[in-house]
Amino acid sequence: MSKRVEVPGSGYEISTFDFRVRTPNTELLTPKVAHSLEHLFAVALRAECEEHQLDLKVLDVSPMGCRTGYYLTVLNPAGALPLSRATEAVRAMLPGALEIGELPGARLETCGAYREHDFEGARAEIARLTREEIVPLEKPPLLD
Repeated sequence: MSKRVEVPGSGYEISTFDFRVRTPNTELLTPKVAHSLEHLFAVALRAECEEHQLDLKVLDVSPMGCRTGYYLTVLNPAGALPLSRATEAVRAMLPGALEIGELPGARLETCGAYREHDFEGARAEIARLTREEIVPLEKPPLLD
């Protein structure tokens, strides 16, 4: 969990979560795989929330500059999105991300770096994540 910001007078908040796919300071995603995962995760997480998590609205999936994960930003009813539920949504979206047959948004008209993708590398990363345990960590360890 990175942060929560109340939307005044609405009963909603904006929640941002860290979703790490690599161990900080030890493993990095390649820039092309990280970019492709950004597209795939955004589409798959939005689809998961629209289908099964109706009270959640995915606002953004942003890559971390360190290339170890993503920030997931969600609009949700205040108090309705604990870390455990966000983790479940991520687990649930992975099979859908793996089923995407063509990289969404990877065209000149829709992507500012449309030539900088590795779709197959991203699919391999998602396949690896589906075999791993996705663990919610309030305070991940710092590694050097």
